[in-house]
Formats: sequence, structure tokens, C-alpha cells
Amino acid sequence: MSKINIILDVYETHSISKTAGRLKYTQSAVSQAIRNYEKEIGVTLFKRSKTGMSPLTGTDSIFEELKKIRASENHIEQIAAHINGLESGLIRIGTIQSISYHWLPGILKKFTDEYPNITFNLYVGGFQELSAKLKEGKLDCIFTSKYIMGNLPCITLGKDELMLVTSKDHPLANKFSVSLSDVNGQDFIMSADNTDYETGELFRIHQIQPNVRFHINEDYTVVKMVEQGFGIAILPKLLLLHIPFDVCVRPFTEHCKRILVVAHSPSAEPTPALKQFMEFAALWSQEHQLLI
Repeated sequence: MSKINIILDVYETHSISKTAGRLKYTQSAVSQAIRNYEKEIGVTLFKRSKTGMSPLTGTDSIFEELKKIRASENHIEQIAAHINGLESGLIRIGTIQSISYHWLPGILKKFTDEYPNITFNLYVGGFQELSAKLKEGKLDCIFTSKYIMGNLPCITLGKDELMLVTSKDHPLANKFSVSLSDVNGQDFIMSADNTDYETGELFRIHQIQPNVRFHINEDYTVVKMVEQGFGIAILPKLLLLHIPFDVCVRPFTEHCKRILVVAHSPSAEPTPALKQFMEFAALWSQEHQLLI
């Protein structure tokens, strides 16, 4: 592993010991890598204290450039593998929970049958976290909602409808379908990315003000809390397929939908392996009638 990767890991963990454990090096080897690089560029990068390793003032731009170098090295390795005819490489995928559970296993199963030498790292997180990791070069692609993509290059995969989830004894459970206005003033459990994304946008557009009692960053925990009567929630239909919870799921008369995509960083062309995988995911979605 290059010393740049070691230095960036210390930058992210703020700890030589944690980096040594993660990368299977001795602490002295990690310290030596840092010292050698600092000597090479003539700049001290870290402040060493009892609380850990902190970047010195003025070094932020150096670490940003090191991140770009790390991303370029990964890209070169993928291209080299393609040139050598290996059809191999590592693809680091970020995904929201619903896609990780219901789509990716099917996509990965079929893809790895055809390309058995490509390996994957899979990271599950929220919208904001995934977008940040993609821009930092820590992920190669992310499966997420188009709502957050901005100018990031992406491929549309399919659509997903937002649904109301209530306990079995909640008054709204007696309705066949509900309106967004029914949510107004209700005890509410906010999931994952808070009001920054689709649910919050719906509230703003329709001037809905629920009584938000809990903020929970794990969607299935949200459903369990709804089951126990702590409040209602709005969650994607894809996430709610075959859930082992005793709750009611109701559509909105407004038919609130989101578009799901796979995106890659705009800072570099996707590697051959990544491009093949993203196109494969789009084809899989068409075959399973998920595309709009």
C-alpha cells in the first residue's frame, strides 16, 4: 500500500494505532511513512497530541490533493487490469438501505456470474453520507435518489413510491388511501436524512407540519417504532416489501414518487469495470420492469 493511502487513513481516523490495526501495519511503520512523506515535501502535516493526530492549519489543500491522487491510482489500476485482459478489479458501491436489500443482491448475483474476477466493497448509508463519500473518492458509484444528484452523472434505474406507514390501531389505518394533509399535526418519526430530501420537500410544498417526535437513522428501526405506536412515518415502497412488522402501509392520493439512479463521480471517467457494472444494473432494472 502506498504511503499516501496510509497518510489519508491517519487523516480520517485521527489515530496512528487505528490505522495500523486497519491496514495490518505496526505503529512504527505508520509513523515512519508519515515522517518520510513530510520530509519529502518539506511540510509537517499533523499535530501529535493526547487526543490523536490532527491536521495542521493550512494543510487542508494538501490532503484534498492527496485524495485526488488516491482516486487516480485506483483508476489507473482498473484501467491496467482492463488492458491486460483480466476483466478484474474492485468496485466500491454505496447504496441506500432499500436498494441494498431488494435490488443489489439480484444485480450482483447475475453480474458476478458473468464477471467472477471483479470484487466489491458495499457500503450502506444515507443520502448525504453517500454523496459526500462519492465526491471524496471513497466510493466508485452510489445507488440513490435522483433528488440529491445535482450535476453528478447518473443512470436512471427505476421508480419508487413513498408510502405512509402506521400502526394497526392508528385512525389512518382505516383508510384505503391517505392524503398528505392527513399527516399534518400527527406524531411523526423522521427517518435517515431528516427533512433535507424528498419527505421534507413534500412537507414544504404542501405546507405540512407533523409533530416530529423521533429522528432515527435506521429505516427498519423506524418501522418497528411505528409498530409500537410512537408515531407514523413516510418510507419508500421498495423498503417496505416483505417487512416482518405488523404495520399498515397506505398510498398517498398524490402518488409521491422518487426516481432511483446509479451515479459516479464527475471528476474522472468511470473505469471499464465500473462502466460495465453500471450499464449492467440499468439493464437489470429494465428486465425487472423497474424503469419508468
